[in-house]
Amino acid sequence: MKKIKIFITLFIGFSVLINAQEAIRIPMGQNIGKSEKIPVSKIAESIRFIPLETNRNCLFDTDISKIEIFEETLFVSDYNYIFRYDLNGKFLNRIGKKGRGPGEYAPAFQSFLIDKINRNLIIFDMNSKRMIKYDFDGNFVKEEKINFLPGKMEWITDDNFAVYNMGFTYEKEPWHDFYILTSDAKTIQKKRFKKESGKRYGLIIYPPVFYRFKGKTRYKNPHENIIYEIDEKGKVSPVYYLDYGKYEKYNDADDVEVQVKNNVGTNRSNPDSFEKIGLLGLSETEDYLFIYYGHQEQRKAGVFDKRENTFYNLFDSDFDLFGFQDDLYNGLPVFPKVGINDSFLITSYTAMEFKEFLKGKGKTESNLKKTSSDLDENNNPVLMLVKLKE
Repeated sequence: MKKIKIFITLFIGFSVLINAQEAIRIPMGQNIGKSEKIPVSKIAESIRFIPLETNRNCLFDTDISKIEIFEETLFVSDYNYIFRYDLNGKFLNRIGKKGRGPGEYAPAFQSFLIDKINRNLIIFDMNSKRMIKYDFDGNFVKEEKINFLPGKMEWITDDNFAVYNMGFTYEKEPWHDFYILTSDAKTIQKKRFKKESGKRYGLIIYPPVFYRFKGKTRYKNPHENIIYEIDEKGKVSPVYYLDYGKYEKYNDADDVEVQVKNNVGTNRSNPDSFEKIGLLGLSETEDYLFIYYGHQEQRKAGVFDKRENTFYNLFDSDFDLFGFQDDLYNGLPVFPKVGINDSFLITSYTAMEFKEFLKGKGKTESNLKKTSSDLDENNNPVLMLVKLKE
């Protein structure tokens, strides 16, 4: 596999020196227009379709932000609540309560973690900078204060986890882009961000990304092109370098622009960010790095083939959608929008998407057709658990 020294001369003319290690170059910008139709059977042995039960206690408000599988149970977050389901989609209970009191939080929390040792769920309230714990039945357990603006998070060991600091570019230097905390919210380490001289750090709406691969945690800061690995002691090592090619020059563009008229401020998408590449999610297998990203106002499904050292988009022309072609059930394209968990590649579609996209597709497997016909377009999403080959 071709590698480059981590001393990289970037497109816009400055250089980044990150240790004396090597990173694998991903030629993303050079191949961003390249698409291939790849059958999901190349990586998967089966797909399980799970329509999530819909009732007044489990109405999804926004996109799914995270899905975890633990002990034959699904934990699904929509930024407002965590919903617990069995693997047939039967609703079990809701976890969390919006508000300002003890054990309550403001809407739009970033993520959650399952504390498997203590059998708790961990979330953070950004407004009050609190870590809140609930048990699996949704009962409030405890809360702790922290001193930074918490974002996405992931376990580093069984006891410690990394949390992104969403406000680090507005703090006094030196900047720290993530903290490593104990399960009781005690800070044991802060990762110092290597600010580049002359670089502008704009308004970013794209999230940081954490994911697990081979028992290790990997991380990408939205202000950098490097994917790092974090070891058990918090040491950070570069693994991949995302080469954006001619799109590198758009990296510093603000994702939003603020306009003030008559003393009233409004936000809108910045036209200068149209060509910007922004990562939404990462997940990895032995052969592939899956890159879920935004570009030209589209959400795209990219793949770095580690064996061939090449990048391309997965695109199913039958549906005009990004993702692996479902040649197992002749269903909708598959891509790990919300990651890989417990050997399952996980994706989802809204009930409306599921019904509309499958409408008129004659070769669709009969059980899949029934699932579609039984749905109301206002139902909760349909999950697709894609069992990966061993």
